[in-house]
Amino acid sequence: MPVAKVVLKRGRANPLWHGHPWVFSGAIHKLPAGLTPGDVVSVYDAEERLIGHGFANPRSQIAVRMLTLGELHSGAQPGVAEHTLPPAELVTSLITRRIHEASLLRRSIGLPRSDTSAYRLCNSEGDGLPGLSIDLFGDVAAVQFSALGMKLCEDAVYAALRSLPKPPTCIIESAAGSFAQIEGFTSQNRVVFGDESLLAGGTLCLENGLRLRIDVRDGQKTGAFLDQRDNRQLLGRYCAGAKVLDVYSYAGGFALQALRQGAVEATCVDISPRALKLCQENAQLNSLGPLQTVESDAFRFLEGATPLSYDVVVIDPPKFARAQKDLPAALKGYQRLNALAMGAVRRGGLLATSSCSQLVDEQAFLRMLSSAATDAGRRVTVLYRGSQGLDHPVPPSFEEGRYLKFVLLGVL
Repeated sequence: MPVAKVVLKRGRANPLWHGHPWVFSGAIHKLPAGLTPGDVVSVYDAEERLIGHGFANPRSQIAVRMLTLGELHSGAQPGVAEHTLPPAELVTSLITRRIHEASLLRRSIGLPRSDTSAYRLCNSEGDGLPGLSIDLFGDVAAVQFSALGMKLCEDAVYAALRSLPKPPTCIIESAAGSFAQIEGFTSQNRVVFGDESLLAGGTLCLENGLRLRIDVRDGQKTGAFLDQRDNRQLLGRYCAGAKVLDVYSYAGGFALQALRQGAVEATCVDISPRALKLCQENAQLNSLGPLQTVESDAFRFLEGATPLSYDVVVIDPPKFARAQKDLPAALKGYQRLNALAMGAVRRGGLLATSSCSQLVDEQAFLRMLSSAATDAGRRVTVLYRGSQGLDHPVPPSFEEGRYLKFVLLGVL
């Protein structure tokens, strides 16, 4: 098959043979001349053995995102002479098949179900589709591209979605922000297909029994942080009779689940008035309360919070470390934030704390929490460690894909 050939340096192929989906620029011995960013390439080890195929982008530190191990094929009917098909047609067929497989896998774990219609349909490398995330909110699909090669295949992605047994009635593209800039393409929030009126006033969906209106078109991420859905439900079980503080609340998912499962009151803190408005609207939609909202910087609020005043505190900050150079400052920020949060928890209460920074691994996060406890003069114990939900799968060899750390601490 006539595609450009990428050869790796000696000793750099082992992670790929074991299924790691990224080829870093420093691992490449030779890039083909005239390579166009976004092209499909074949990847070989130093002994000229074919490893697989992927999308190449010399602009990015991740120079190739792997689509396959071995030959590129569509998975089509037996007897098709695939060596005669152009690479673009093979990739289109592969995308269609893997989106259908991702949908089948979600059905195997019970999604959607009667109490949940908001979930991730496609989780990039975890579903064999690097650079593609698809979130479903009822009948609305929010698609986000984070790799140029996949963005160039967007028509195939949208066609595959519309070919599902129960296709979405509206498809939107969610802007990829910094990913698009790094990869070298333009991305914007736009309606791709369907009835735009479904987005007016927020898209109605269900999350573990909660009725939610989600700002799919203009909200953060693709409209909601679905990776925390299962953690929100888990924490809610321990909030009966509790006074709850939800910091970096966004639309209040943790606070709303806490109230639904018996919390006596909840306070949501976020710097975005738009997010806090969503909190109140969703609380009213579910007849939940009392819910107080506070527009404030998280550090400033916690610095002024009355010590030992909450039974349960939730800390779910945005990504603090976007690059390796940010890591020392990020860990210091997490330590300060968690020390302040521990000070607000009554003795014997709970702190649910998270990090979505991929560069902060679980071991570093736990060490940071230990240091934060020392700073706060509190004794803490780990009750539970979690990550993103089952609808955010990752390949076994791709630890970087388990970016979310969620830790439930007992605070004494």
